Amino acid sequence: MNPIRTVIIDDDPSVAGVHHGFLMAHGAFEVVGIAHSGTQGLELVSSLRPELLLLDIHLPDIGGLEVLAALRARLEGRLLDVFAITAARELSTVRGALAGGVIEYLVKPFGSAEFKARLDHYVAHRAAVLGHHATEEGLDQHSIDLLRSGLPQATDQGQPTAADATRAGSAESTRVAEPPKGLSRATLEAVMVQLRNSNRDYSASELAAELGLARVSARRYLEFLVADGLARCTPRYGNAGRPENRYTLNPAS
Repeated sequence: MNPIRTVIIDDDPSVAGVHHGFLMAHGAFEVVGIAHSGTQGLELVSSLRPELLLLDIHLPDIGGLEVLAALRARLEGRLLDVFAITAARELSTVRGALAGGVIEYLVKPFGSAEFKARLDHYVAHRAAVLGHHATEEGLDQHSIDLLRSGLPQATDQGQPTAADATRAGSAESTRVAEPPKGLSRATLEAVMVQLRNSNRDYSASELAAELGLARVSARRYLEFLVADGLARCTPRYGNAGRPENRYTLNPAS
């Protein structure tokens, strides 16, 4: 996938810089603009047309909720995912942000592992959604459920949550054993969608590049699917060195 074009709006330059560093280190994102006020942020979103916005709620001129309201008028049908990253934790603010289209709400302060987990989940979810192509008749029920479900709530340990459990009602999920600690069901489903829709085999490195995961994480998900009987691993021998393991879903998976 192409890097996800991202704008950051945060009134604290040092905090915005930290977010910038995390996004660039992740590898799946491209920061195209940074603003330190709501007004400046709206101008950047209009001119740069990002795909993702990291938005603080407490800003020096207009608040983050006002930014969300203004975006509705300015986007003119364009799609923009929004992460709220803020110290604001009042119920009215959280509800207003979610009603305004925020798909992730991270309360400061939070750890680097938590932030990375949220980014990983977002990238995997985005890849799964984009992998579902509409036919002339439109989307199937599974594709609609995937769009409706939104992002999973990640934790440092990657434990499944209530949102994951809801999605587990799909036919695919009921056939998959509960992932072990450190693996997320939502990411596991994204891996399965990628393998199923591509109709080809993958190495762990190739799958990691497609979904924006770390190679070691991709390999863990693939090995879990093999152990659960949903995928198979076939060594491919080259001219020299260790064989490369290639993974494919079993036909009934």
